[in-house]
Amino acid sequence: MYENRSLDRAFSTIDLFNEETEKLTASQIAKRFGLTLGGIYPTLYNLTRLGYLARDAAKKYSLGLKFLERANLLLHHLDLRDKAKSPLKDLSRVYDANTRLSILYGWEVMHLHLETKHRRVISRESVGERIPAYCSGLGKVLLAYLDEDSLSDYLKAIQLVPLTSKTIIYLEELKSELANVRKKGFAFDKGEFHKDVRCIAAPVRSYQGEVIAAVSISMPRSKFAKQAVSKVIEDVKNRASCISRSMGFHVSYSEVAQ
Repeated sequence: MYENRSLDRAFSTIDLFNEETEKLTASQIAKRFGLTLGGIYPTLYNLTRLGYLARDAAKKYSLGLKFLERANLLLHHLDLRDKAKSPLKDLSRVYDANTRLSILYGWEVMHLHLETKHRRVISRESVGERIPAYCSGLGKVLLAYLDEDSLSDYLKAIQLVPLTSKTIIYLEELKSELANVRKKGFAFDKGEFHKDVRCIAAPVRSYQGEVIAAVSISMPRSKFAKQAVSKVIEDVKNRASCISRSMGFHVSYSEVAQ
């Protein structure tokens, strides 16, 4: 068991607040836990310092604005997911292939939505699943559009572990690959994550032009060999562009690829 009493108390404190109990004094909170004011103070201090609680002039505590900030982030991702469902389902149907919508979560790629036709392609795929960024089409797209400082931090933090014989394991080669992805507006996974899977990914942009997610299509190597690759690339970029437009982005890929 990995129990952390301080963390448990912090979450339990947050749970005290609801529609019927919007504000509480330190004494009321301490009483709920059978603690003295001195015992509850570190929890209240840190939650307030981090923005998860607020204290008014009457010294009453309430939920802080940090929750609104996090809620807006969650709602944004839910909105993005809803807008991506139809284009990804259509792309999946056209090619009888797996499609995904994913974001960069920390230094990994996290799936927000999947349309799965071939479960045997990647058996452990699921919404919320996280995969390495450096060796996946989705990840290479998301890394390619990071600012210089963020990309530098990423490259310092990770190890390029070979998952297949195609995985890029040299930093300079990865940098060159990412520059190429940014130039062309799409990424190609040539079996770098799973040796028998091929993947093409493209960026999704916000109304401000920022790359906020990536979409991809993947299929078995044998199936991919029968496709007109340029057409697949065009279709993936078109679906990504469709989702971007639904998020308020209206600039063509040719104007922002550089």
